[in-house]
Amino acid sequence: MAFLPSLSRREISHEYLAERALRRPSSTIWLNHVCVSTTQFEKALDFYVSTLGLSLRTVELDPTDPSRLHAILVDAEDRDVLELVEADASIEAPTNVSQLGFSLPRRSWQLLRARLDTHEHPYRVSGDSLLFEDTDGIVLRVQPLGEC
Repeated sequence: MAFLPSLSRREISHEYLAERALRRPSSTIWLNHVCVSTTQFEKALDFYVSTLGLSLRTVELDPTDPSRLHAILVDAEDRDVLELVEADASIEAPTNVSQLGFSLPRRSWQLLRARLDTHEHPYRVSGDSLLFEDTDGIVLRVQPLGEC
């Protein structure tokens, strides 16, 4: 245990070990979902479902503010990945999210590109990524997973 300060075994407390563990990078944390406030709720919902291809789990009143709607969108493995919350443009400040990243199998990536063309939604290709904006101007970067 050369990486520990010279303390006797008795002096190494549980608190010290817990603090040390908290300072290390964790490989046991995953992003659960992203919440995006939008003043264009219906357009944003249509974009993420029809254009991007996420599935809608639910649209309901926001539990934190029943005067507005919120939607939960899921990925291909039925995991909640995006929460859209209806925002009041006269009260709420613009979002601080600058980019959302997604990955899909290569065939699905090609189908997404075709949907963007069909919807005449502007995008650009940068390396192996599609870059385009949602209805609120948030940049989406979509990369293929490889040969899937």
